[in-house]
Amino acid sequence: CADNLWSDQSLETDPDLPPGWRKIQDSLGTYYWHVPTGTTQWQHPAHTNMAGQVEADGEETLQGMHSAQDRPIPSPMASLSRRTSLPWHGDDFQHSTEPGSKCFAVRSLGWVEIPEEDLAPGKSSIAVNNCIQQLSNSKGSAENWGEGQDLVMILKKDTMSLVDPLNRSLIHRQPILNIRVWGVGCNNGRDFAFVASDKDTCVLKCHVFHCNVPAKGIAKALHEMCSKIVAERAVVSSGPPRSSTMESISTEDLPLQ
Repeated sequence: CADNLWSDQSLETDPDLPPGWRKIQDSLGTYYWHVPTGTTQWQHPAHTNMAGQVEADGEETLQGMHSAQDRPIPSPMASLSRRTSLPWHGDDFQHSTEPGSKCFAVRSLGWVEIPEEDLAPGKSSIAVNNCIQQLSNSKGSAENWGEGQDLVMILKKDTMSLVDPLNRSLIHRQPILNIRVWGVGCNNGRDFAFVASDKDTCVLKCHVFHCNVPAKGIAKALHEMCSKIVAERAVVSSGPPRSSTMESISTEDLPLQ
């Protein structure tokens, strides 16, 4: 079923690709997709990439949405001490969210700082996996959202939201366009991570979560949402200046001036 995510015109067979990889050509450009795990990357995968390193997703993909001369946009980060209520209706998260949104039960394992040079092409996969390994094997030594509590990750339009399942308050809102890298741990496939720049300090942080379901579901959903966002941006680029990605971002999430 996974092989049908893209049309036949988008999938190309490359005899030099390792097993399970596909070459993709769409509005993002040309990149490579590992079907079993949902991994995507710009670089042509070597036969040894999946042997024992990482199943990293989104490597440089979001950077490709901006022109080469654009500088990376710092990720808007709301203060974690501020929580705002969300309009919930009913006890079922999936039913209480709007159509088209996706929910995932996760547990925050915390975050670790990651240097910019570790996100260079060919290095980000290893760096993200190292962060996943560090936090998944540590006990209380990392920063945590909600002290490692269970959270609900909601993907809606162009935004990732983290919500407290008990009081249904918003813990964090992350514009997807400002995520630098996301990845799935190579060990059990249940650990997910994303890298974004802190709004206040501009420090790159790798946030890690343990998932109740295979984390490749989150990676796949993010990939599909990114492709849709890029396609929509391409359509409106010839019209009057307008940012559709700002519609669901509150003023408190904007970078400090």
